[in-house]
Amino acid sequence: MRMRIATDADAAVLARIHTASWRAAYRGILDPDFLAGPIEQDRLEAWTGRIGPHHPQVTALIAEEADGPVGFVCAVGAEDERWGTLIDNLHVLPEAKGRGLGTDLLGAAAEWSLRAYPASGIYLWCFEQNEPARRFYERRGGVIAERSRHSVPGGDRPVIRYHWADPIVIGQSESKDRA
Repeated sequence: MRMRIATDADAAVLARIHTASWRAAYRGILDPDFLAGPIEQDRLEAWTGRIGPHHPQVTALIAEEADGPVGFVCAVGAEDERWGTLIDNLHVLPEAKGRGLGTDLLGAAAEWSLRAYPASGIYLWCFEQNEPARRFYERRGGVIAERSRHSVPGGDRPVIRYHWADPIVIGQSESKDRA
C-alpha cells in the first residue's frame, strides 16, 4: 500500500470511495433512498473544488494498492480552536477493510496535523449507531468528548465527538494494535 496526497483531479475517486463506504456502513442511519441514488452526485459535488492549493488547511490522503485507490482520509487543520484538527472523513472500501488501512490513514492524518499544527489536538464526529467505527476510534485512543445531533438525509441522528488531545497517541495505539 502507498499513500499520496489527493488533488482536485481526484474528486471522482474520493466520491466513489465515500459513496461505497456510506452505502456499506450507514444502512439504517441515512435515508435508504439517498443511499440508493443521489448519494453519488452528492458526494461528487462535495469533493469537487474542496482540496488543493486553494485550501492549504485541508489535506486528503489516498491509500492505493496494486488495483487502485482503496481508502482516504481528509483533515482540516486546526479547524476548531478548542478541539483542533478535524478528521472530516475517513473511508475504506468495504472489501478492503480489516487490513489496517484505516489505522494507517488515521495515523498519517495525525502525523500531518502534528507537523502543520503542532499545538492542535484532533477530533472527529461519529454516528452513535456506528458501533464498528466507535470501537475503531476507541482502540486508537479516541476519547468521547461530547454527544450531539447532526442533520443528515433521513433526519437528525445522534453523533459523538471523539477527541485526541495529543495526536501522537494515535500512533502509539496503532503500534499496540499491530503487536
